Amino acid sequence: MQIIIIGAGLAGLSTALALSHSLSRTNSRHHILLLESAPHLAEVGAGVQLTPVATRFFLRCGLGPALLAASAVPSSWYLRRGSDGEVLNRVPMDRFEEWYGAPYVVVHRADLHRILWEALVARQEKGAAVEVEMRLGTRVVEYGVEEGWVQVQGGERLEADLVVACDGVNSSARGELMRRLGAQQQEWVVGTGMAAYRVMADVKQVRADALTRDIVEEHAGNCWADTDKLVMTYMIRGSDKLNLVLSHPDTVDTSTWTQAQYQAELARFYSDMDPRVQRLIALASSPVTNWPVHQVRPLPSWTSRAKNFILIGDAAHAMAFYLSMGVSLAIEDAAALAATLAHHVTHPDTFSLASAVTLFEDVRKPRAEKISAASQHAGDMLHLGPGPDREKRDRAARRDGAEGEEETRGDPLTEWTSYGITDKRIREWCYGYDVLEEVESKVQK
Repeated sequence: MQIIIIGAGLAGLSTALALSHSLSRTNSRHHILLLESAPHLAEVGAGVQLTPVATRFFLRCGLGPALLAASAVPSSWYLRRGSDGEVLNRVPMDRFEEWYGAPYVVVHRADLHRILWEALVARQEKGAAVEVEMRLGTRVVEYGVEEGWVQVQGGERLEADLVVACDGVNSSARGELMRRLGAQQQEWVVGTGMAAYRVMADVKQVRADALTRDIVEEHAGNCWADTDKLVMTYMIRGSDKLNLVLSHPDTVDTSTWTQAQYQAELARFYSDMDPRVQRLIALASSPVTNWPVHQVRPLPSWTSRAKNFILIGDAAHAMAFYLSMGVSLAIEDAAALAATLAHHVTHPDTFSLASAVTLFEDVRKPRAEKISAASQHAGDMLHLGPGPDREKRDRAARRDGAEGEEETRGDPLTEWTSYGITDKRIREWCYGYDVLEEVESKVQK
């Protein structure tokens, strides 16, 4: 089987690794061609939160030790009132492995990228049955969406049984797929109205300051929620760096800002929050960046009519970060695709490639769209201003979940007056899920 993967970010590398493991067990030879437009393999960004549904994938691939060595494992996650830091809820993350079969970890994006790439290289050196070839500096400029080919800059046309587009939120493959499907022309990527500053502080400095010491004494994540703003903190890079994510309305173009302007705005905008937040901002030592929060509208389909072209990861379902499920869903996509294709390769006469791709979309699309909507709702709950709804949210947080008719009216994921992981039932739905079990169940049916 010949497979082309467009994009060697976290989604692309996870897909290649999942396919390498799954297809190697089919006793047949396969070839994966990874096309990456960047001239060097690198990943930008800062901390990535991996929920149990994602870390389970790394454990199954034998990468648990490598992942844990580069990660911080939070013992708890605290939802706090923004103005004074009062704890509204403690989520016991140190029990996640017991409850969900895998831990919740936080890792730097570049470290996660390195772990995935090194695992692929190691499998190639050991002579894996699935050959993975990487081409850097190779930009795809044209797509044969229904015909199974891509053309790269320079004119070369590459053919495959399946093309998997993992080219991110700004995917060009998505636009071509929508055009070929005859989807009504519209902007598929939309802003949420919010953005987030990202910056890091040295944990040694945070621990040395009497005001902020308690934030890092326990290996915990924290979220201060207030009107139209929130501040999240968690440790990364072996717990020597504290990552800060500070949300705010996306109303200002910061593209020409200097670091001094960033620092002044952070000090001003978050000046009414818990004094510990203000001190953490003052202690931050890395350059500040600003990231508008975008999401992909629900697409009519992730796959071509011929079922030989498919979108996964952010190209298919980029979402707001308020449930920290974006990377985890891309990894779920990778595992699901690998599992469905393995069934096709093992039973080609009764389970065609089209059947495998169709099954993949049937498993993944509803869950991804539901989590995207739930994540946006979670952000709305975190940014509530003073009033009855905030009071309901806080009461629900203190009880570890919404209760009563007023709080639990409608869909729990998108209508309940509670915040995401501070509601036990929503945690169970997000983290207790096993994509391989769902694929196997649907195959048996």
